[in-house]
Amino acid sequence: MLTTDWQSPTSGVLARLKDARARQYWDPHHLVAQRLAADARDPQPKQACCLRDNFLWDLAALYPPGVKWKDAPPPAVFFNGPVVKRKAELETALDSLRVHERNSAPAAFHP
Repeated sequence: MLTTDWQSPTSGVLARLKDARARQYWDPHHLVAQRLAADARDPQPKQACCLRDNFLWDLAALYPPGVKWKDAPPPAVFFNGPVVKRKAELETALDSLRVHERNSAPAAFHP
């Protein structure tokens, strides 16, 4: 959330995220931000920033593949921002998830 965020993002802004698994939210009433803050718990990392007027803002949250959101969001493996300053850390977390996914995938059967 920026002080200039008075309206939902344009399609050009939304197009910056090309990965179909990624989601951006226009959250004018801060409902998603409030829920993510309220449900934060171990082993989720503690964010080093991103509170403004007691709301989370400009934060990236990364969840392992296949986790289910039920009554509360699952703990994130990455939870920090501002996004523009955390790009390298986020990429490292994504790479780590990819390696874990490859290592836990069943071996291919070759007769």
